[in-house]
Amino acid sequence: MKNFARIAAFAVVAAAGSAASADVILTFGFNDLVGSYNGGAQFSALSGTGSSYSTSGDVTSFVGAGGTANYLPGFASGSVAVVIDVTNKVGNTADGSGSFSIVDADGDTLSGTITGTWNTPGFGVYFFDGLLTNVQFSNPASTFDGPSGGSFDTFAGSFEGALVQLFTAGSSGFFDSAWDDVAVLVNGNIVPAPGAAALAGLAGLVGLRRRR
Repeated sequence: MKNFARIAAFAVVAAAGSAASADVILTFGFNDLVGSYNGGAQFSALSGTGSSYSTSGDVTSFVGAGGTANYLPGFASGSVAVVIDVTNKVGNTADGSGSFSIVDADGDTLSGTITGTWNTPGFGVYFFDGLLTNVQFSNPASTFDGPSGGSFDTFAGSFEGALVQLFTAGSSGFFDSAWDDVAVLVNGNIVPAPGAAALAGLAGLVGLRRRR
């Protein structure tokens, strides 16, 4: 499921056109984020303790030497948050906009803006697919360190990409009422924004590699 979602995220990037020819420079994926909907207009998927679910995942860079920051079940430091509004709901679709943030073991953050579309085939199944913009590291001269080990060098620039989510939230209709404690799968792919290769600090892009 994780690999499928990452492939789907790349397909969204290709469909967007502007980034279709760019190589993926970073991916992230998390299982069992704790999802909730406030019954008004906001969805959130968060990591944390005290939940029925145990979040796990990773952030992987393909820039320069690359590397993977690991978030194994029960990670004590770091955090993950995806917050998306639910607006213009018509039938089985709705618009969504918001943001994501992934915090590493010592407080460095990868974050960005999300815009996209919610939809459902019914049976309580929810999909979200969207584009990412303004994706950047809070400390581009540092390392991004996994709470469960592994790290990579951060880099400067503002990037774009795609994000997909999948979860099941009962059968009470499409965002018709509040719910919480739902297991959420989220995956994202990041590519250089148009002209990003010209920004300072991106010399490492020459050494891009694919994870085998």
